[in-house]
Amino acid sequence: MTDTAEIEFRDYYTEALYMTTDLETGVLYNRSGRRMIALTDDFLIGLHKALEAECGEKADQVLAACGRRWGKNFATGLDDEWSQFYGQPAKNFPAAMFHSLLVQEFGHNGWGNIQLHYDHFEQGVLWVSLEGAIMSDIYPTRSDRNADVLTTGILAGIFQYFFDRDLDCLQTQCSAAGHDLSCFVLSSPARIDSVRELVTAGKPHQEVLTHLHQQCG
Repeated sequence: MTDTAEIEFRDYYTEALYMTTDLETGVLYNRSGRRMIALTDDFLIGLHKALEAECGEKADQVLAACGRRWGKNFATGLDDEWSQFYGQPAKNFPAAMFHSLLVQEFGHNGWGNIQLHYDHFEQGVLWVSLEGAIMSDIYPTRSDRNADVLTTGILAGIFQYFFDRDLDCLQTQCSAAGHDLSCFVLSSPARIDSVRELVTAGKPHQEVLTHLHQQCG
């Protein structure tokens, strides 16, 4: 991301143009012609339950790995679409523009209202809040632990692609457990690993952030 690129403002997410349906085939397309799919709550819950039944304690690892791979592929597609529309590589977009586009992308896909927080960015830590996170909203039986495992992987894949560095993501707070927002932290894999036990022990999001920040030296 950069703060110096000059880009003519146009709205990629204009409501009347962003999503169209071919009535003859029943196929849904976004503005760039990419095929879209709508998944029901029952499908998503069934997917999670099936993996839990098949993989047991490894289910979350499988979901996170699938999310990461899908997130990187999804980010590649976004890069192509945004770059073609705005006439230059998306990785050169000003940070504020990238933030705005990502917020709209999440909203249009029904993934929730995402916000990026740069409080500790200079120390190599980005944290993300998500209002209306998918699984937290529809899978209340997971309220005793972090529900948004697939989303965690997706965020890791997206930001690893756009920041072009090895990143990992960890959910630190879950709205299914009664919080207003679901929260996630992104940093290097080693630093993320260093705070997993804090999350497992139920430490609050801010304490996890503070611990990551203290490692910057």
